[in-house]
Amino acid sequence: MLPKFNFLPLAALLSFTPQAIANDSYDLDSLVVTASRLGDFSTLPNSISVITADDIKRSPANTLPELLSEHVGVSTNSLYGHGSRASVGLRTFGETATQNTLILLDGRRLNDIDLSSVNYAAISIDNIKRIEITRGSGGILYGDGATTGTINIITKDPRESENYALISQTFGSFDYRETNAFFSHSSEGFSITGNINGREDAGYRDNNNFHQDTGQFDLRVPFGGAAEFYIKAGAFVQDTELPGERVVNPANNVNELSSDRTGTTNPNDWTDEYTEFTTIGLSTRLNQNDSLIIDAGYRRKRQRSMFFDYDGYNGDAYTETALQTLSLTPHLTLDRAFWDRTVSMVIGADFYLYQYDSSRSNFKRNINQQSHKLAADQKSFALYSQATIGLTDKANLTAGIRNQKTQIQARDDYDPTAPGSTYGSQAADFNESDRKTGFELGLQYTFTDELSAYGRFARGTRFGTIDELFELNSSFQQVFSQLKPQVSDDIEFGASYKSRHLETSISLFHQTIENEIHFDAITFQNVNLENTQHDGVELTLTIDPYADLSINANYTYLKAEFTEGNNKANDIPLIPTNSANITVLASLPANFKSSISFNYVGSTLLANDLNNSFDKKIPSYKTVDFKLSKQIGNIALALQINNLFNEQYFNYAIGSTFTAGLFNAYPLPERTSYLTASYKFN
Repeated sequence: MLPKFNFLPLAALLSFTPQAIANDSYDLDSLVVTASRLGDFSTLPNSISVITADDIKRSPANTLPELLSEHVGVSTNSLYGHGSRASVGLRTFGETATQNTLILLDGRRLNDIDLSSVNYAAISIDNIKRIEITRGSGGILYGDGATTGTINIITKDPRESENYALISQTFGSFDYRETNAFFSHSSEGFSITGNINGREDAGYRDNNNFHQDTGQFDLRVPFGGAAEFYIKAGAFVQDTELPGERVVNPANNVNELSSDRTGTTNPNDWTDEYTEFTTIGLSTRLNQNDSLIIDAGYRRKRQRSMFFDYDGYNGDAYTETALQTLSLTPHLTLDRAFWDRTVSMVIGADFYLYQYDSSRSNFKRNINQQSHKLAADQKSFALYSQATIGLTDKANLTAGIRNQKTQIQARDDYDPTAPGSTYGSQAADFNESDRKTGFELGLQYTFTDELSAYGRFARGTRFGTIDELFELNSSFQQVFSQLKPQVSDDIEFGASYKSRHLETSISLFHQTIENEIHFDAITFQNVNLENTQHDGVELTLTIDPYADLSINANYTYLKAEFTEGNNKANDIPLIPTNSANITVLASLPANFKSSISFNYVGSTLLANDLNNSFDKKIPSYKTVDFKLSKQIGNIALALQINNLFNEQYFNYAIGSTFTAGLFNAYPLPERTSYLTASYKFN
């Protein structure tokens, strides 16, 4: 049953809409319907960055997480270097960054109700039109999980592109091979883009092979002069080998980070995934100012993984998970004038229905042993509204509210009495629902054409995932835990200055978290932490001294700590205090273009060091990436070198709570190089 809401405010707002489009006709060229709900960036009280297709083309980054990490406030943690399972976070939450930063593809959630990472490798960089990075709680427009903001990856629109086809081939280190084909066609009757990508990579380490094939298309069909039907569909298959950790144990004089950095602890572990998705929708211009989008989506994901000798006693762990997601996300955009003041408003509803089935054979000794078969249904329904009001010619007030209800029903089908059931017990059924309201209020003020400032206050929510709710307790029995929803309140102020050759900005934020959800590596349970606090400063600077030279720099300071409980005043792990990036773009003689990017990340606590008591930290590291490209007619060539100076580093490690100095780390690739050639068919 759907949650109950008061629809009167929504009905009142809709009453301002004009009559149906049947009475009027408008030129489709004026219809601007995108996968973004943000509207006019310049009037919003947020720190927002937009990465354009040209920025992506010139960046020396090889993966999407690497590209994002070049920008202020973005941090990444990676285990295997492919970019497929990296954790990307804004104003990072460390190990739970994926659950606190909402990742969107064309406005649709990629964060699932389990703990799996977003599969960034399945998104072809060549098919991206732009990326919108919105820092600060973004839960009003897109829902829970946007504690620190949203990253909306928007693919190319066939209506806005010339008719062409492009094929490219890349060869690189560790037998890297990638083939990408893209086409775009637009006519009066329809517009379509399509993309096919295949990638093979032997990986930096042993048992580190990666294979992936992806394909997708975007079809737009206009009708009635003011409306458009669209369908987006795609699928990918991915096979990944998992090399596991490298062990450092000073007590036994073991340091695999130096003696066998590229080796593997688990020569037979693997995981694979098959995902398919479809989005269909209708966008229509109601009049010259207002538009309506009604769309629905379906996504089916299947993942399998195998971990041999999981517990060190000849016990293997096999997991097979299927997740189906149905969504309906209509929203209405209105532009009004009241008493000579402009009002821009978006009103919408988000309905998500998840069906989750997972067979988990932990500590399996033989093929006949029973598995925990977790089945879960989750429903999420929300109404939201956000309005930006032009108070004066220089001041804009933004206010928004979102009411969301989430219900989870889950059961464990494990039978402890069946033959082969030698471990564990059946968890009691789970049926819980929570309702939370988020809001935001902000003011943006333009002092001059160059100088502006903003301030905002917002509240966001994160609900626990099914993998966080279903876990081993301290007695190593599977149970459903009673996690409370996480609630965050943040205050932020910022200012920006933009002139012909100089652009700079500063943001200061303070965020308090109640019931922050975190995994306790000592009790092996997900828990609600005592109250925590996140503070930070973000600085950006862009200098264009000449037409052929651009320098982009940013710096992020983060401080995250407990404010209550046994860990009061302790720092939260995996959060670097200091990070910075400098990227220089230059146009060289003979039509060469170059870019060089310097990236610095400060030291962090190990992932499970809540007590701040471990001797070891994850060391700071510096990487330099370089790219040189040239266009020769319809042929484009690019040479790319990542980690130019061969830095040996890692950004994820976990320590032993029993043996001093013992920790496991996941080393990342040293110097890699890639050569790409592409041809454009007009």
